Amino acid sequence: MAVKTDGPQASRANGWPSRVLAKLWETKELLITLTAIVVFWIVIVEVRDFHPIVLPPPGAVVEALVQNAGDYVGAGFITFYEMILGFIAGGLLGFVSAIGIYYSPFLRRSLYPLLLGFRIVPKVAFVPLFLVWFGIGVGVKVALASFAIFFLILIQTLLGLTSVDPALVELGRSLGMREVSLLRRIRLPAALPAIMVGVKLGITYALTNVVVAEMVVATNGLGFLVVEARSLIRTDEMIAAIFVVAFIGLAVYAVGLWVERRTVFWYAEDDV
Repeated sequence: MAVKTDGPQASRANGWPSRVLAKLWETKELLITLTAIVVFWIVIVEVRDFHPIVLPPPGAVVEALVQNAGDYVGAGFITFYEMILGFIAGGLLGFVSAIGIYYSPFLRRSLYPLLLGFRIVPKVAFVPLFLVWFGIGVGVKVALASFAIFFLILIQTLLGLTSVDPALVELGRSLGMREVSLLRRIRLPAALPAIMVGVKLGITYALTNVVVAEMVVATNGLGFLVVEARSLIRTDEMIAAIFVVAFIGLAVYAVGLWVERRTVFWYAEDDV
């Protein structure tokens, strides 16, 4: 007796290979580029006969990733945790500060220029000062990440708030909205595209600064693994750790894109 396979379940079962192939086809340019980079890497190592300390072959990097997978996963969780803490703390502080500066002409004339001046200073220059204030540990890494995110969210939020169409604000006032309602229902939704740009860039900035802090002061995390591999002259492990950092950066940026498409779907970026 033949088994009937018609219906939604059969359709889904028969459709998933085509969906996978469609997704792969959408990323064909990326796959071609990655393949070309790996081939070029292999060729230049063979032609120039680089010593593995100078430039290891791709196979050695993959082997290092597999052999030290547990270390990379553990260090990655530590770096990710510190990045999220720094992003939340710096993002919230930047958002609240932007609203305060937007509504206060005094702060806009007195504090905002000073903040812009501090933004220009490389964040790594503050590491010795943060060491004095927060000591060696999670605090200095979270502080450095928060410091970097703060300025980005502050500027993007101010940019969004100052770019709101005045006609929308006047419409809200004509409907009897108070300023709190205008902020919640008109100003912030209209500023959301600019804020989301800050969120997407900010979370990668947080990762960058956490890794820098780990390389300078930490005893754990991916940045520490890079420094440890350098001290052992293990270039393959250094490159492997860098690849893990890049993977986390791409993952959190993809999450930012996903959030953007669901919060500001009318303004979200095209697929990248």
